[in-house]
Amino acid sequence: MKKALVLLSGLLLAACGDKAITSEDLVSTMKASGVEINDVKDLKNDKFMVQGFKERFAFSIPEIAPKGGQAFICEKKEQCTPIFAYFDALKNLAGPYLYQSPNGRVVLQLNAGLTEETAKKLEQVISKY
Repeated sequence: MKKALVLLSGLLLAACGDKAITSEDLVSTMKASGVEINDVKDLKNDKFMVQGFKERFAFSIPEIAPKGGQAFICEKKEQCTPIFAYFDALKNLAGPYLYQSPNGRVVLQLNAGLTEETAKKLEQVISKY
């Protein structure tokens, strides 16, 4: 019985880790990090080379406005990994700040010119997903 309870508890905790991520949640967490995020624009329906994501949005950050970055939210890691690989291959053009969350379901691409301090704050944000 005790073994079954431990197994059930583990399954419940694992299920909590798969909570659906929304752009609203991600933007709110980014703003809570102390980074000013403006001009959030839904890009889900815009054409993009790699498909499979659930949500995509762009945003501006005052220190490099009107630029900032973009985020991709996927239902599965397997959907976001090709997006990360795409931008990783273009780091010289897209900028050095590219992050994928530990669960693999969020990719954050930040534009060149951003300070490393700001990039680190946003990297910490997606490390929670």
